[in-house]
Amino acid sequence: MALIGTVIYIVGDITAALATSGSVFIASRVLQSVAVCCTAVVVFSAVRDRSKGDDAARTFGFLNGTLNIMPALVPFFGRLLSAVFGWRACFWFLTLYASVVLLLTLRYLPETRPANTLRLPGLPIKQYARILFTPRFIGFAGCNTGIMGMALTYLSVASMVLMVHGSLSPLQFSLVFGANGFWVMAMSLLATRAIVKIGRPACLTIRVILIGSSFLLLCAIILWLPKVLQARWWIFMAPVVVAFAGLAFAIGPATSYALEPYENEAGTASALVGFVQMTCGACVRLAVMALPLLPQSMLVLAMLCATTR
Repeated sequence: MALIGTVIYIVGDITAALATSGSVFIASRVLQSVAVCCTAVVVFSAVRDRSKGDDAARTFGFLNGTLNIMPALVPFFGRLLSAVFGWRACFWFLTLYASVVLLLTLRYLPETRPANTLRLPGLPIKQYARILFTPRFIGFAGCNTGIMGMALTYLSVASMVLMVHGSLSPLQFSLVFGANGFWVMAMSLLATRAIVKIGRPACLTIRVILIGSSFLLLCAIILWLPKVLQARWWIFMAPVVVAFAGLAFAIGPATSYALEPYENEAGTASALVGFVQMTCGACVRLAVMALPLLPQSMLVLAMLCATTR
């Protein structure tokens, strides 16, 4: 599956680089999205196959940290490549990158699926439904859903707050935006150590404390500071970095708890947890963005959702 997903991604990159119409370009991006779903399921199910408990939580936390490096690097390097070589160069670079990943996967990624894994023909609708309506699964997947909704809302409002209202240049915005990705990486590494020292339940409690504190801090900023100060990058980012520290402490433990009972169905459960957190997280983002509120107030509501389970 990892090999198939990577090949599809390469095809999508090449199609995007050669696209001469909007419809072809959009189709190529859809193809890339399908490919990313394939590889994401493989990565998370492989962790579930090889580890459990605190070890799985630590690995999921580390994966979350490394994934957040991409949003940190992409705006800066994408802008640089586009400025020097044109926008198509971004997709040729991704083609080269994915080709290297394909070779590394062929060489170093063994099959992790246990011999007793359930083999299901076709789309496992009944298995999806059974897992989805398990209270434990939906509870911890719901934890990730709120956090994902907060992260997606931040991605949607950050440019408006920092560039339109805060007057940051595109380069300055890329630096501030990217720094938050490295912050999440650092907090994820700290969270992997905390899981060993204090355990997964304590890390989930820390998540509530941190995101709840960011909610209160942003509320105070909105209520007590004039609008001209609210858009200052360091004022806006103060509650954001606290909230994303909470994200780092939550993703690993919540994902491991959600997948833990499904040793023989790791792929099915991994696909479902990714679907739930992305789809429902996007719904949270759409709901708060549809309200007639200022961007900071939208983020406040999303933070509130991220404190619940």
